[in-house]
Amino acid sequence: MTVSWTPHRFTGGILALDTANTVVLRNDPEKTFDRFEDPAEIGRFAEAASGFRAAELGGRRLEAPEPADIAPVVLSIREATDRLFRRAIAKGAIAAGHLPDFLAACASGLSGSGAEIGAPGRPFGDPATPIAFETALAVSALSLLRDETVARLRICPNCSWLFVDRSRNSSRLWCDMAVCGNRQKANRYYRRRTAAREVTNA
Repeated sequence: MTVSWTPHRFTGGILALDTANTVVLRNDPEKTFDRFEDPAEIGRFAEAASGFRAAELGGRRLEAPEPADIAPVVLSIREATDRLFRRAIAKGAIAAGHLPDFLAACASGLSGSGAEIGAPGRPFGDPATPIAFETALAVSALSLLRDETVARLRICPNCSWLFVDRSRNSSRLWCDMAVCGNRQKANRYYRRRTAAREVTNA
């Protein structure tokens, strides 16, 4: 299946969550599907994410020239990230016992990388050179461990995607108001109209 990446699919607020959200409708076993089932989509996603996550990446372009080769590492980081932080949101804290798998997955993304990261103002390194997608994904995932970030993580009640709530009063409910928020509003309106008709016809 060919996927056309559009802005509303990058609603996690950070690269690692956008990647976790490439499994669509995790909360519905009958409808869920994996956008990375075709490894070629990893390359397309990395190209799109270079633009959508330019601020996080400090302008550094992501590269994934051999998506099939990095797919096991990318999927390992993606699933470990989703498991760890979905549980953390539910419990209000990160369980120490769940960290080893997450850290091992991130280590696999960093292993063998020649990238230099973490310079002041340049967390992803030199913006003039590209960075391997799996390396940037590991760095992004590890950045979620900051206390202030964990406290702002949310699960969208409509699609079950993960996102960072950066609203001033931490009250954001939907991953994307234009998509999930409007769908829920439409569903509530439909239910009210249906209930009203039933009362009228009773």
